[in-house]
Amino acid sequence: MDLRSINNVLPRLLCLLCLFFYLSCGQIAHADNILVEGDNNYPPYEYLEDGVPTGFNVDIIRAVAEASGLNIGINLRPWSEVVDNLEKGASDVVLGMYFSPARTELFDFSIPHNIISHSIFVRLGSDIKRLEDLHDKEILVQRSDIMHDYALERYPEATIIPVADQASALKLLSSGKHDAALLGKMQNLFRVTEEGIDNLGTTGADFAFGKYCFAVRKGNAELLGRLNEGLNLIKKSGKYDEIYEKWFGVYERESLYDKIVHYLFLVLVPLLIFLALAILWVGLLRHKVAQKTELLRAELRERHRVEHNLQEVQLYLSSIINSMPSIIIGVDKKCRVNQWNLEAEKAYGLKREDVLEKDLADVVPDLIDELERVRSALKTGIKVVDTKVRKYIDKRVRYENITIYPLSEPGVEGAVIRIDDITDRINFEQTVMQNEKMLSVGGLAAGMAHEINNPLAIILGNVQNITRQTTPGLEANDIIAQECGTSIDDVHNYMEKRGVFRKIESIFEAGVRSARIVSNMLSFSRKSDRIKGSHSLPEFLDMTVDLVSSSYSLKEKYDFKQIEIVREYEAGIPCVWCESNEIQQVFLNLIRNGAEALQTKSYKDGGPRMVLRVKHVGEMVRVEIEDNGPGMNENVSKRIFEPFYTTKEVGKGTGLGLSVSYFIITEHHGGTMEVDSMPGEWTRFIIQLPIKEAKADFDKEEP
Repeated sequence: MDLRSINNVLPRLLCLLCLFFYLSCGQIAHADNILVEGDNNYPPYEYLEDGVPTGFNVDIIRAVAEASGLNIGINLRPWSEVVDNLEKGASDVVLGMYFSPARTELFDFSIPHNIISHSIFVRLGSDIKRLEDLHDKEILVQRSDIMHDYALERYPEATIIPVADQASALKLLSSGKHDAALLGKMQNLFRVTEEGIDNLGTTGADFAFGKYCFAVRKGNAELLGRLNEGLNLIKKSGKYDEIYEKWFGVYERESLYDKIVHYLFLVLVPLLIFLALAILWVGLLRHKVAQKTELLRAELRERHRVEHNLQEVQLYLSSIINSMPSIIIGVDKKCRVNQWNLEAEKAYGLKREDVLEKDLADVVPDLIDELERVRSALKTGIKVVDTKVRKYIDKRVRYENITIYPLSEPGVEGAVIRIDDITDRINFEQTVMQNEKMLSVGGLAAGMAHEINNPLAIILGNVQNITRQTTPGLEANDIIAQECGTSIDDVHNYMEKRGVFRKIESIFEAGVRSARIVSNMLSFSRKSDRIKGSHSLPEFLDMTVDLVSSSYSLKEKYDFKQIEIVREYEAGIPCVWCESNEIQQVFLNLIRNGAEALQTKSYKDGGPRMVLRVKHVGEMVRVEIEDNGPGMNENVSKRIFEPFYTTKEVGKGTGLGLSVSYFIITEHHGGTMEVDSMPGEWTRFIIQLPIKEAKADFDKEEP
């Protein structure tokens, strides 16, 4: 059964499947204004003729649109723009795209509306007759086309000449340069005819048959169903065959004639030789030739079978490697790259063909430290694992697990490097640990605060009583002093000269400070009555900056006005349901801490700078307060929200400001608070507050 017969049977089966889908899902709504795009220079499939779209694909989509009731507009442009527009959603359908497993990650494909084959194009009189004759030749291919990859894999000893497009390949070959070109068959037979090239033709059997389909954006099942339904209808009605005959009938007839002549030549010449040899050598040589011919045919069939199986295995393995979410890099014994999957292309922005056979250290400088581990794995044959590798990428901390697997098969020397991004997992684990720690410490702090509160009240009360009972002018004090044989003035003078009043004042100040600490400790577990409302976080940040910038701290010796403030507020930020005083207090703590840290660093270029960012992320509003101060190491950043933990000198901080801020955000407002820092470079506090959920949480609180 030939291809045309298969195409007549297949649409009927697909039509039944589409009818079943139609009855199961209900009638699909009519789609209006479908924008269809294609390549403006891919004849005879799609191209511009005097500025008007034409070609086989154009006629097919128009017939499909008419059959399925689609209202379409057709626009042809350069191929790279066509693919980019479909990815971005600027168009709905691409007229023709080869199906491949890699492309299914971005697009959905219709049933094939054509099967495109490829051929060897040569100059007339060439000694190249089949694919096996190309191993030591100069082969023209279109750059990044499927034939480019095919030639690189099949003909390592040949000279591969990539050019910009297939028309250029034909022109170079026709001019006498190079030996052959691997190109799509029908479109280039069309070009040869249209451009009057009379010294080129195809040779050998067709190969590399590719499924040619309509492509839509990923997940657009409704439009895809309509296209498949239309294709089935025009195939069933005979419209498809009519269009196919219009564009390709003449070339198929010519191709059939060439094949008949070719096969007649292959049959007649050996037959004449065989008859001549039979006359000369009678029967003996004929028997030997027949026997040898059969052995060669069996060997050739086995070779074709093995090559076909090898291609299938290579495609299968490539699909597995490219579908993995990990970065997979293969290296040989000299640490040169020989494998590079799609995830590696995304992570490092380098295409596979640009990195193959290059040194790993040159391709990915970040992996220089792993070279010794790779060599160790190659030498010992033992897997090497490097866990929780910390990196800074675009001012973000990233954690990776790097595993090196030595290849153990005989005759294969090299290793596979697998890199897994575990940043989200590490951040989640640290957040859980931090929350558990803060909840435990918060409960402990609350208990301690209640226990300290009672003796502290007694101390402050007695200090006030001592002051009142030694103050002149009170009748009770004068009476008791006279009973003791002295006067209250003498007692007052004695205490003043001995510095007793200063000591009492110090005790009172220490008690008041302790009371403030107790009050902060109680805030870990007790939610005070708050007035909630919908507030703008950018306005809060601006108000806080105005408040801090209006003061000069003599105690800390910093002038906030000397700090450059950079605002990066996203437009249209929604308001957040929160308690204004608490959120402003959090911002005030962070900005003051940042200002103090900025004064401790010497700047060679520029000066102290603070960046305030506000973004809308899903159902949250994200606030980032970043400074270019001295930063903090990992040990400090892990403990920065713990109560009573501070890096300041004794007497300059209680260690409660950030811990109270953390509880205000997480416990009182249902948000998140994190810190990220690069020692010596910058520190960034990240706050995320819910837009609507926070209001629901407030409403559940008891008065």
